[in-house]
Amino acid sequence: MIELGKHMKQMKHRSGMITAGLAAAGAAVTALAVAGTASASVTFDPATGTGFVGKGDVQTAFGWNNQQLQNSAAGVTFSYDATDVYSAVCTWITGEGTKGEKTHDISVPRHSSVNSVIAYDARTHKQIDGFTLTGFAGTTTTGTVPVVGNSCVGNSDGINFNGTWTSVSLVSSDATLSTVYGGNSVVVWP
Repeated sequence: MIELGKHMKQMKHRSGMITAGLAAAGAAVTALAVAGTASASVTFDPATGTGFVGKGDVQTAFGWNNQQLQNSAAGVTFSYDATDVYSAVCTWITGEGTKGEKTHDISVPRHSSVNSVIAYDARTHKQIDGFTLTGFAGTTTTGTVPVVGNSCVGNSDGINFNGTWTSVSLVSSDATLSTVYGGNSVVVWP
């Protein structure tokens, strides 16, 4: 009977060690998952061009290790590209005196460079944490957004501006933030 009690105590001890070992392994996996998620950090405000791109996002984009990022960070830039699509109705009076109307889908692409500064670890001031985005540097727009009341081409030959924009509405908008290095551009947001 004493032998059986001793055997039960050993099994309980081993069971506790296994449970503790599994709990520690689970905690390690959870810590890795959280650390992996924490390194993927891009915040961006498309209205102001401000935000933050974590070093992990840039490393992943270009396939760099930590040292390659440290060596290349000064050459990393960012760009914002957006295309807004508008549905615009041009209305005119035909040669017969009747009302004519045509809906146009008009795309207006914009390209903006985004200013950034390298963000360093506050403790060492040597290790790069990422890039702080400080606003738009310049924007190039192709095309113009129609304005209700302004003239538009109303006839079929496309020459006479005898029509008027009577309705303009934004249908869709597609935008991305990219990191750029050595002529290569990789989307990091959204």
